[in-house]
Amino acid sequence: MPQLDRRLPSITSMEHVAKRRMPKFAFDYLQGGIGAEACLAGNRRALDNVQLAPRYLPTEPIQPTFGASLFDREFPMPFAASPLGLSGLMWPKADEQIARVTTRHGLPLGLSSFATSSIEEIGVIAGDLLWFQLYCTEKPEIENDLIDRAEAAGCQVLIVTVDIPTATRREKDIANGLSVPPKFDLMTLSQVALRPAWALATLRAGIPRFKTLLPYVPNGSTLAASAIFLNDMVEGHVTVQKLERIRERWRGQLVIKGILTVEDACLCQDLGVDAIVVSNHGGRQLDAAPLIPQVLPHIRAAVGPELPLIADSGVRSGLDIARLIACGANFVLIGRPFAYAVAAAGEAGVDHAIFLLREELKQTLSQIGCQRLQDLAAHRIKKSPELHTTNTS
Repeated sequence: MPQLDRRLPSITSMEHVAKRRMPKFAFDYLQGGIGAEACLAGNRRALDNVQLAPRYLPTEPIQPTFGASLFDREFPMPFAASPLGLSGLMWPKADEQIARVTTRHGLPLGLSSFATSSIEEIGVIAGDLLWFQLYCTEKPEIENDLIDRAEAAGCQVLIVTVDIPTATRREKDIANGLSVPPKFDLMTLSQVALRPAWALATLRAGIPRFKTLLPYVPNGSTLAASAIFLNDMVEGHVTVQKLERIRERWRGQLVIKGILTVEDACLCQDLGVDAIVVSNHGGRQLDAAPLIPQVLPHIRAAVGPELPLIADSGVRSGLDIARLIACGANFVLIGRPFAYAVAAAGEAGVDHAIFLLREELKQTLSQIGCQRLQDLAAHRIKKSPELHTTNTS
């Protein structure tokens, strides 16, 4: 650990190492956002603008605790690995490596419908710590089968993502010629040749495929035709009626991901969902999307204290986790950092990323004199930083 700590002292350092080990087209896909990447940059800026007022004169010694209760279950830390689509392109077998480490720590793992490992493969590793992210389709029979497979794999939390109603154009991916399956032309082959560790790992793992969704692809389809079929399959908005149908069928915890307005949050609450993920998809879907620290307090005020709010987008440290909880979240999803960690140092990198996040969170709580996560909101500076006013409600 000391040697790894010196080489990778932060998530940002992992990102830099990952960039040196991944082909450009894969790294750009992971790191990039949509359009001019204003939302991507805004996520970072908004988190940096969340200030926490320290209390240096407590009435009793501070020994911070940072376990979190969610879905009638206790977790040792208030975060989980977020679902990552096309994970095997970023680093071969990324989902398996992340799953093995996070579950050893007792933390949940989100698995995307468009991951390159199947529900069944990850279910064997993660068991009831698996959270499956469902992309709704135009075919109810496919949705029903995915829900049934998730339950059979041991999944107890279903995350329905609602913020991808249409395919998006990401300029870096277009310029790189990124496709699924990958097209290895002269440009991409030259990038792969410069990253031998990624190339060898991909050779062993095979071409990335959306394994969970393969059973639904028409027989005899080429790889390219399969990709078109799957892309077209998830086109369209998720309607209230569809959510009602899923709520009726799914017997576990139902989470809606991609909520950014008070109106949608209240609608989800009325539908009887078990939690909401306040997310702008990491700046990958709408470049004019609201920023999470700006909307999260308003959503919390609207839905009240009982409905669990999960937040993501832009998290790079334990301090960022504290910031989102101070804004009203109960739990945090973390995506890109775990992919950076796998690319930088494999499973040891994921373990080290969890160590960093835990230690940074502990340091933050200790520094501001906060005993419990639920007390963080009282430390958030709400108005003028010069006045050091805090939320005392």
